[in-house]
Amino acid sequence: MPNWLSEYWLRLLFIAGYLALLAHHAWRARDASRNIGGYIGPRLGGWVIGLSFYATYVSTNSFIGNAGKSWDVGLIWYVKGVTIVACAYLAWYVVAPRFFVRAREYGSLTLADFLGRRYDSLALRRITAFVIFGASVLYLIAVYKGSALALQQFLGIDYRVAAVLIFCVVTAYTLTGGLRAVVHTDAAQGVLMAIGAVLLFFGVLRAGGGLAAIVEKVRAVDPDYVSWHGKMPMLTVFGLSLAGGMKMLVDPRQISRIYGLRDDRALRSARILSPILVLVTYLCLLPLGAFAHALIPADAIDDSDMVTLYLLNTLEVLGPTLSSFFLLVLLSAAMSSLDSVLLVAASSIGRDVIIVPDDDPKAIRWTRFGVVAVSLVGMLLALNPFGDIVSITAFAGSLYAACFLPAMIIGIYWRGGTRPAAIANVLLGSAVTVGWYFARRSGWTDWHEVYVGTAVAVLTYVGVSLVTAEREADAAG
Repeated sequence: MPNWLSEYWLRLLFIAGYLALLAHHAWRARDASRNIGGYIGPRLGGWVIGLSFYATYVSTNSFIGNAGKSWDVGLIWYVKGVTIVACAYLAWYVVAPRFFVRAREYGSLTLADFLGRRYDSLALRRITAFVIFGASVLYLIAVYKGSALALQQFLGIDYRVAAVLIFCVVTAYTLTGGLRAVVHTDAAQGVLMAIGAVLLFFGVLRAGGGLAAIVEKVRAVDPDYVSWHGKMPMLTVFGLSLAGGMKMLVDPRQISRIYGLRDDRALRSARILSPILVLVTYLCLLPLGAFAHALIPADAIDDSDMVTLYLLNTLEVLGPTLSSFFLLVLLSAAMSSLDSVLLVAASSIGRDVIIVPDDDPKAIRWTRFGVVAVSLVGMLLALNPFGDIVSITAFAGSLYAACFLPAMIIGIYWRGGTRPAAIANVLLGSAVTVGWYFARRSGWTDWHEVYVGTAVAVLTYVGVSLVTAEREADAAG
C-alpha cells in the first residue's frame, strides 16, 4: 500500500478534488431535488445547458472508443466527425426549437411522456419507456467499460474493482443531486473535456515529430491508414457514424437537456456553444488511433479501446503531470454520460411504466430506485462486455434512430402522424434493428442495422399514418 500511494499520489489528489466537486454540486442541489419536477426537470441557462449537452455526448466512448477506433480504420474515420457535427447542428437548429415549444405545450418531462401526449397513447408511452430502458443499459455497458479501463490503467487496480468504485460514486451522486447537480457538474466537466482533447492531440503530434512526420510514419506501416480507401468499407464507416450522430437528435439523455432550457434566450446561447465544442473535440480525437501507429508497436495492443490509455499511461505523451490530469478528463467524460443515462432510464420506470403522478411522493422514490437498479445492471454486464465501445454505442444509437426519429422528429413537424403509426414505428423499428444487428454479427450481411432499421421505421410511420389518418380523424371528431 505505501508503494502504491507513493506512485499514484498525484493522480489520487486529482481524483479527490474531482470527487469534492461532485459532492459540492450534489449537496447544493439536494433541496431542489426533493420532488420529481426538481429532480429531473429544472430550468437552467443556455451556457450551462450547452456545455452539459456537449459533455453528455462526449463521453469515454469518444475519448477511448472513437479516438482509438481509427487504429483499426485509418483516417477515413474522420467521416464520423463530419456526420456527428452535422447532427449536432441539426439537433440544435431543427429539432430543439420545435421540440422546446411542444414540450412546454404538453407539460412533459421525458421523451416517453412527450410521445404519449403527442399521440394520446398510454401504450406508446410505456413501449417507449421500455425501449429507453433497454438502450440505456446498452449504453451504460460501453461507458462503464471505458471508465473502468481508464481507472484500471491510471491507478493500477483491477478492472472489476474499478467498475464497482465507479458504480458507487456515480450512483450516490445521481441519487442525491438529480438533473440540477448533473448539469452544473457537466458544465465544469465539459470545459475539462474540451481542453483535454486539444492537449491530447498536440501531445501526440509533438511525440511523433509533427503532423507531416506522423503521416509518413503511418504510411510506412500501411498506406491504407492515410488513404480514402481506409481499412473498413465506407458503407460500414458511415453506418457507425450515422448511428452515433443520430443520438444527438433522438437520444433521451440529449433531449433531456432541451427540457432543461429556461427560455428562448437560453436556447439561442446553447445552440451556438455546443456544436462548436463538438467540432473542436472530434477534430482532435478521431485521428489519434491512426496517428498512434507512428508511436505504438503493432503487437503492443490487441484492442483499439486501449490506444488512448497506452498513449497516456505507457508513453506518457503529455508528460507525467498532464497525463495524471487527463485521468480527470476521462473520469469527467464517463460521469457526464453515466449520470445522464441513469436519470433518463430511471425516470422512464417511475413516470412512464408505473405512471406515478408527479405530485405523489412515490414518484421520486421510484425514480431513485430506478437509478440504483439501472446502474447496477449496467455495471454487472460491463464486467464481461460483449463488444468494443464503438459497436455497443452504435447499436444503442441505431435503436434510438429507428424508434424515435419518425415518431418524434417527423411527428413534431407533420400533424398527419397517427397513434397506430407511432406504435407500429417503435415496435417494428426496434424489432428490425435488433434482428439485423444479430444477422450482421453472424456474418449474414455487411449492412449496418441503422440503415435498415431506420428506413423500415420511417416507411412504417408514414405508410400507416396515411392509411389510418381518416379513421383517426373520425374518432377525434
